[in-house]
Amino acid sequence: MQAIHGAALAYATREFGLTSFIDFSSNLNVFAPVISNAEWSEWIDAAVKYPESDSFIVRQILADIYELDPQHVLATAGAIDGLYLAARLFPNRRVAVLQPAFSDYTRCFDSGSSQVTPIILPPRLWYQSLTHLGNALDPFDVVVLGNPNNPTGELRSRAELLEVIQRDENKSFIIDEAFIEFADLDGFQTLLPFIKQFPQVIILRSLTKSWCIPGLRLGFIATAGQINKLRHLQPPWAINGIAEMWVKDFLTRDRQTQLRDSLRNLALRRSEMLELLNKLPHLRVFRSAANFFLLEITDQSLNATDIYRYLGHRGLLVRVCDSFVGLPKGRFIRVAVRRSHENERLVQLLSEVLDRSERRVA
Repeated sequence: MQAIHGAALAYATREFGLTSFIDFSSNLNVFAPVISNAEWSEWIDAAVKYPESDSFIVRQILADIYELDPQHVLATAGAIDGLYLAARLFPNRRVAVLQPAFSDYTRCFDSGSSQVTPIILPPRLWYQSLTHLGNALDPFDVVVLGNPNNPTGELRSRAELLEVIQRDENKSFIIDEAFIEFADLDGFQTLLPFIKQFPQVIILRSLTKSWCIPGLRLGFIATAGQINKLRHLQPPWAINGIAEMWVKDFLTRDRQTQLRDSLRNLALRRSEMLELLNKLPHLRVFRSAANFFLLEITDQSLNATDIYRYLGHRGLLVRVCDSFVGLPKGRFIRVAVRRSHENERLVQLLSEVLDRSERRVA
């Protein structure tokens, strides 16, 4: 069975009878540099030509942009492609997945014979150092975690993660940094600069979210220890021709400057949105370093599906978090940070449904 994800627009159209939605269920940078019609027109010819089978040029450009050795980079069709490739490196292993987290961290091991154990962190530990886990990770061969975490949004510091990694050089770490560009504008927390020093670390990165190109499917794996095995596992033509052209023509230093400006803009909108959400009754808002917020519904007369349907009928989509291990079903939703007027519309409608619940109780 396929995992549940956001951005289920076709399903929402069937469910609510609408053809257009403001999508708070997918976490994209709505201020990302815009691709012009002229650029799309130039790239469309790539659809009828084979891209490079080994994505050599894409890999070289990604390595240059992220200041990595090209030999330590593997271009992938989004971070999730890298996740499933990385999981194939570890058959018959004991795997720990820090939860709550992206459901595919567990699902990617389903086709193998590894034993996956969820390490469920209660909310009081979400923002505390992993050193509080003590020896809990000792029995495992592989540890999988997101940084920032999805859905909680917490960002763990580089120092904290390096401390955990250095405890056992024989333990492998798969660290998903798909959202880190939203949280680490200056590059002080990413572990990319340390992959040579720690060959047991595998970093997953996504360009899908920060650059707002979900349909192109583009990301990469960075690792110094397992890259040759990963290349052997990856089928040819992993990167489609249009994505290849996007990298060649669009992923430039000038565009990188535009991207950073857009992420700073999004961070301002995140601060504004947090202030608005914190004023609503019956919601617990968890602080986030990423471009989304996890909201806990504290009114027991409401559940996440009620809110999802109320908003969906009014043209807004949010993510119900029932598929995240470690989060009680029906109690949590996740909302992306978007443009100010869209965020305000979301808060307005949330206020309506929460106020109705409050009047019902009274």
